[in-house]
Amino acid sequence: MTETGFLWVSTLLAFTGSALIHLASRHQRLLPRPLPRKGAMAAGFALEATAFLVVLQCRSPATSAFMLVTFLMAAWSLTPLFIALATMRRKTP
Repeated sequence: MTETGFLWVSTLLAFTGSALIHLASRHQRLLPRPLPRKGAMAAGFALEATAFLVVLQCRSPATSAFMLVTFLMAAWSLTPLFIALATMRRKTP
């Protein structure tokens, strides 16, 4: 697999993991009820760890950690914003 392929796979894994962790929160508003906390959190953290291992295939450990933490910061900051905007549009006539 090419370097770009590793980065795309790690991005998809990290986003899916962050989405699972977010959907396990009691404050999420996308689903009627949060996902089961233990299972979703465990799966989310496992996907994050897998994303880190995938990034390690093409970057140094320090760069991999920085890339993953930066991506997670952006994902956990922007996901609630996008969900709030989507639900606001759904509620307004």
